[in-house]
Amino acid sequence: MDSHANGIYRKLRENLLAGVYPVDSPLIPGVLSEDFAVSRTPVREALALLAQDGLIEPVRRGFMITQRGDDELLELFEAQAALDAAVASAAADRRTDVDLLRLQDALDRSTQHEEPADVRLALRQWHTALREAAHNRTMTDLLDRLDAQIKLGAPWKPSHSDGAFERPIAEHREILAAVRERDRDGARLAMLAHHAADRDNRIAQLAQRHA
Repeated sequence: MDSHANGIYRKLRENLLAGVYPVDSPLIPGVLSEDFAVSRTPVREALALLAQDGLIEPVRRGFMITQRGDDELLELFEAQAALDAAVASAAADRRTDVDLLRLQDALDRSTQHEEPADVRLALRQWHTALREAAHNRTMTDLLDRLDAQIKLGAPWKPSHSDGAFERPIAEHREILAAVRERDRDGARLAMLAHHAADRDNRIAQLAQRHA
């Protein structure tokens, strides 16, 4: 894939996850090529990659954002939790002192912000640091795809209530403590508990929007 297609792929993926495109409107190569001021070829290549990622699917006119049923979303949550638990376990075994510093820095920053979006960003960076600490590129790549599919299918909306992040920050702190102590089972179980809480929160938000 050439640099044009790669750049368009990254931008389209970013737009999809940010909710820029309506779920009921097709992504049409001709229209997108005009938006990006390029030929249709790199746009088609980028769209094909997004389809491989499971974010869009081909229709008669272009591509539509993939819509997932409740059962499929639950399968995604289950797969994500299992892989991230394996990452936490591997990080407890393989982490370096530099990895620990990065994890602690991201966690510290999550407690210093007041805006929900900023806190959420710091926690995402914490997860990125944990996956780097596992030193397993295959698991990281798979999780990147799962994260995107879940974010598109069950987007998380930040709460503005006081104390909304107390529980998730405490969960991240518990996982980090296990990683620091090289407690593989403790890190794995703490990550599974964290994902169960996150899953339930996202499902509750979906139910409210569909009510």
